[in-house]
Amino acid sequence: MQEQNITFYDGQISKPYPATIAPIDRETVLICYNQQQRRYYYADMQLIGALGQIQPVIELKDDARIEFPQALPDWFELNKKHVQHSIWKLERSPSLILFSVVFVAAFIFAILRWGIPSAAHYVAMQLPADTIYKLGDEAQEQVFKLTGPSTIPLARQKQIIQSYQDLVANGQPAKVLFRAGGQIGTNALALPNNTIILTDELVNLAKDDHEIIGVLAHEQGHLVERHSLQQALSSLGFSVLLIAVTGDSSALFTTLPVALVGASYSRNFESDADLYAMQVLDKNHISSLHLANFLARMEADARAEEEEKQPQGKSEEGEEGGIGSIFRSHPATQERIAAIRQFNQQQRLSN
Repeated sequence: MQEQNITFYDGQISKPYPATIAPIDRETVLICYNQQQRRYYYADMQLIGALGQIQPVIELKDDARIEFPQALPDWFELNKKHVQHSIWKLERSPSLILFSVVFVAAFIFAILRWGIPSAAHYVAMQLPADTIYKLGDEAQEQVFKLTGPSTIPLARQKQIIQSYQDLVANGQPAKVLFRAGGQIGTNALALPNNTIILTDELVNLAKDDHEIIGVLAHEQGHLVERHSLQQALSSLGFSVLLIAVTGDSSALFTTLPVALVGASYSRNFESDADLYAMQVLDKNHISSLHLANFLARMEADARAEEEEKQPQGKSEEGEEGGIGSIFRSHPATQERIAAIRQFNQQQRLSN
């Protein structure tokens, strides 16, 4: 008989007993402790595998417990023994631990880099129209709380709206609203309820109506691709993955309207909207340089405003102003301007 020393708990009191365990046959074992004997079937055993320095444990149906001082003996016929022992060995392997850390880090990076944006795109494109409009209406209420009534004359507003409908709408006209900038300043926003909001400060900053048309075309690009909805969904993080899997969008109404106002677009979304705007301008025989000029002026205006707010000696680098800013919050304005100028040059060469 191949006895193995163990620590045994009889399930009646918490006192541990020094004991021995030995095989009787391929189905049962015998435990001897405190001048007593117990017989147990392998089928009635539940193995808790070794973990680090903790050795394997067997739990039994009568609440008894077996603790081994080392790995399970070779004769022990429990089916899961070899699997658990292999796991225990792997857990003690430095190379496997390093691999696991790298794998988990890569997995999390992949989820953040591709998984969440893909899920956000899927959810944004699958949400029913009434849900999208309801979210947009609530986001619009948030914008109205941050802004004030416009002082742009109604005749001027109608002129801009008419130009938008003639040159930009392309059969998908959005509602164009004007608001005094308030907390969001010189800004333009595209909301999922098919609404574009221009602030008075933005309109007044433009030196040419073609610049305003360029901005409206940029916002139209965001609307067509549902960029604001995708960006806001991405800001929800792992929650959007759950929505994509379950289809339950009920939780969106508690967090998404604020996210729609506060989210800044990714570089890809900005580039896509810029390209849409450039194509609209080119179609109407308007130079895309009008959009580039406006971006440059807006960046200069934003820098001047930030310099006025910052104490002397403080770095100019850091957060850029504007809640939900379409232009100001974007850190790569010069790259966008360069891309617009390159597009304009290519169009000139092709004509």
